[in-house]
Amino acid sequence: MKLERSERGAVTVQFVAATAFGFVLLVLVANLFVDLYVRGAVRDALDEGVRAGAIVDGAGACRAEIDETLAALIGDGHRNGIEIECASGLDGWVRATARVRLRSWLPGIPDWQFTLRSAARIRA
Repeated sequence: MKLERSERGAVTVQFVAATAFGFVLLVLVANLFVDLYVRGAVRDALDEGVRAGAIVDGAGACRAEIDETLAALIGDGHRNGIEIECASGLDGWVRATARVRLRSWLPGIPDWQFTLRSAARIRA
């Protein structure tokens, strides 16, 4: 099939637009998977922290274990958006709370913010 002179390059614009859309979609999906991994890592770190705090000495061991677990699982860039609090109360529980803000990789897409909590009873 021979194209007329005026039809040459007409497909190029459509191809470029479709390719750009595909790359944006790829970045969004990759961002989602990384954010879900970080959420799971923070949840696991909180669980490890409250277990350590329930066995050893409360809030100090809780915080140290959470920091160690997060350092092993995720990089510094994502740890900057995580605020951790550990507390041991007179009621016999160790509690940990994480406020997390995960930045979006694309402008115009809002950051993902959430709070996770974990608790464990202190062994007597």
